[in-house]
Amino acid sequence: MMQYLGDYAYNEPAIAMVYEPVEGELDDDGSQLYGIQYRKITDLDGLLVSGSTFLIYFYSSMEYSSADITAVVEEMAYEYNGKLTILMLDSLENKNLMDKYEIEAVPDFVLIRSGKTDEKFGTTSYESWTIGDVISWLQEKGVV
Repeated sequence: MMQYLGDYAYNEPAIAMVYEPVEGELDDDGSQLYGIQYRKITDLDGLLVSGSTFLIYFYSSMEYSSADITAVVEEMAYEYNGKLTILMLDSLENKNLMDKYEIEAVPDFVLIRSGKTDEKFGTTSYESWTIGDVISWLQEKGVV
């Protein structure tokens, strides 16, 4: 997977949340600390067909209210490390995938698993939803 990722980036339109060592951070015992790092995706098409399980989190860089959801999604990236990789895609810059998955509003989520049909959470089909609903959906799909 790392061959499709570049440097640390927080303002790119396509980012992977990766659990890895935090550069220069050690605990009190001198052991390496780990955390979620944001890495620029350099080859999105290659990454998506690499055989891993991905949860695409579509958001809008123009909408500041998504910061709360992003924080919880980052917690999910930590919690489900090894089970799925979360990709953050700016809807304004990734219109082709928005169209492919028929995303009508953001935020929204798409689950991609090797050998299975891609599935959309579909936030617009809910009167209201929480991140807990997304987690329940992932549990129903057998991912987490």
